[in-house]
Amino acid sequence: MKTVGVTGAGGYIGSRVVYELKDSYNVVAVDNFYKGIIRTIGDIEVINADIRDKPTMKSLFDVDVIVHLAAIPGVEACNKAKELSYDVNVNGTRVIAEICKEHSIPLIFASSFGAMGDIQYFPIDETHPRNPMHWYGQTKYHGERIVAEASLDHFPCYLLIKSNVYGVHTINGAPVFKPTVINKFTDAARTNGTLSVYRPGSQARNFLHVKDAAFSYRLAVSHIFKASPRAESFCIATSEAVSIKEVAEQVKSIAQEYDLSPEICMVDNPRTETLVEDFSINISKAQKVLGFFPQYTIEKAVREMLERETHL
Repeated sequence: MKTVGVTGAGGYIGSRVVYELKDSYNVVAVDNFYKGIIRTIGDIEVINADIRDKPTMKSLFDVDVIVHLAAIPGVEACNKAKELSYDVNVNGTRVIAEICKEHSIPLIFASSFGAMGDIQYFPIDETHPRNPMHWYGQTKYHGERIVAEASLDHFPCYLLIKSNVYGVHTINGAPVFKPTVINKFTDAARTNGTLSVYRPGSQARNFLHVKDAAFSYRLAVSHIFKASPRAESFCIATSEAVSIKEVAEQVKSIAQEYDLSPEICMVDNPRTETLVEDFSINISKAQKVLGFFPQYTIEKAVREMLERETHL
């Protein structure tokens, strides 16, 4: 049985990735618990280790492939801690890439559409130019370059470019949840609260359920051993590119079927961001090469969350 090293294994996505892998692979799961809170996943203990500590990572990762998810995620978190986010997202990624290069270990790297900046065309694909507009996007762009340069002629590398992840999954019987927009809308609807939509509301996003995101890593692990020693990018997303107001209206409509009465309120947008009314993404490469076909729709996920007895 092959062994997979997973960084960021205590986090929202990482814990689900370990869950997806654990029955088919030996898993070495690590996290420094800066943000991650999951300490065990089934019978797998998440080891407290920092990706910037190369000697420790080398000693832990005597593995067949590495899934690198550890990062300071998101625009706001990176803006608040620029030095730390650069150190983790860029220098930490460099450490992982160096280990992969020294030992010819295949690498699967978590990237982001934030690395692309202003979108120049739709549907977005893997070849879209990179011109990040914010610090988080810049760190992910640097990470892409580091792993791509290190991998050439040395190890196979898959860059999975994920859209906006949402939804709830369960580890050891407990829900794992992150306050992304659909999750917040659904949680507010559960208590007959207000779904606050940033103006103008027509801004579009592409949404990907956390279980589909995690499964894409499982698919990548199963395919990467046949890949050539260079970097290949894959867009991991869905066909659901909808406006934030449309999402709120959909959540409200579904909630009413459960005898709930949430309201939608338009509020000023506190963020400085480019607002686009389309966010369609071409996932044909991931479909063809990896066999990636997302299973969750927003409707399915919202119903699943509303039917949970536990308030998130």
